[in-house]
Amino acid sequence: MAVNYSVVARRNPNPVGEGEVKYYGQAQAAGEVTIDQLAEEIAYSTTLTDGDVLNAIRALVAQIRKHIQNGQIVRLEALGSFRLTFSGAGASSAEEYSPALIRSVNLRFTPGASLKQVLSRNVLKFVRVPLLKDKEEEEAAPEEDSEEEVV
Repeated sequence: MAVNYSVVARRNPNPVGEGEVKYYGQAQAAGEVTIDQLAEEIAYSTTLTDGDVLNAIRALVAQIRKHIQNGQIVRLEALGSFRLTFSGAGASSAEEYSPALIRSVNLRFTPGASLKQVLSRNVLKFVRVPLLKDKEEEEAAPEEDSEEEVV
C-alpha cells in the first residue's frame, strides 16, 4: 500500500518571507471508495448482506447527526470521534457576545487509536506522482506524429 503525493510550489504570504517560494508535498488520492463498495466488502467478510450493512451505515449517520445537533461528541471506539466546532468574530466583553457572531460551523473528526496507527510515517510508503494539473496537461497535449521504423 502506498500514498501518492506530488510536489507543489507555494509562496510565503508572510511579509517577512518576502514571497519566497518553497516546495511542499501534497497528498494525491489514488481513487475513491463508495459506500456501496464498502458495504459489499464488509458483507463479504461477515454474515451480513450488503443491504444490511448499508442500512446500518445509514442508521449510524442519522444517529451521528442527531447527537451532533444536540451538542454531543460522538465517539466510535477505534474509528474515532466527531464533534462540532465553530468560528466567528470576537466581542469586546462576554456580555456582548452572541451567537450572531458565529460565522461558520464545522464538523471535526479525530481518528481513534486504530486509525492513528495507519497514519504513522513508519507504516506508510510514499510514492511521488505528477501533480494532477500537470498530468491533465500532458494528456491534453496533442501527440506528435511518430513514424515507426520498419526493419
